[in-house]
Amino acid sequence: MTKRRKRWLGPVILVAAVAQCAAIATLAGWWYMTAALKTAKSAGVYATPQEGMRARIADHYTGVERIEIDHAGTNSFDGSNPHVWFVSARVWAAERGDGKAIPAGGYDYPGSFFLQVQDGWVHVPEGQFPAVIGVLMRVFHYAG
Repeated sequence: MTKRRKRWLGPVILVAAVAQCAAIATLAGWWYMTAALKTAKSAGVYATPQEGMRARIADHYTGVERIEIDHAGTNSFDGSNPHVWFVSARVWAAERGDGKAIPAGGYDYPGSFFLQVQDGWVHVPEGQFPAVIGVLMRVFHYAG
């Protein structure tokens, strides 16, 4: 092999490797996003994030006396992901669904993420990285 070919072989291999890694990362991101949204949709699609929060409270608390939505709005400071919302509420109830007592203040303070899809809003737990899914939704044009 000539010196000239050797000089170009390294950069060509590097570009091919980077392109392959980018393709794999894109495919993995799309797969993760679609799987997470499919799971979320199967658990329920809501007209608004607030409605979704109320439904989750009804499922996870017993003896609910009162619900106050404290915050419902986009999770991005600059508004770049308006399809990713965080909702927090105050819940006055007898007890949590898991049997734990309500804190001494008389109410619990749950919060949840909701993502807007074409047919409404879905709940995505914090452990599934809803902010990352929200960015992927924007990249792949899945945002509602």
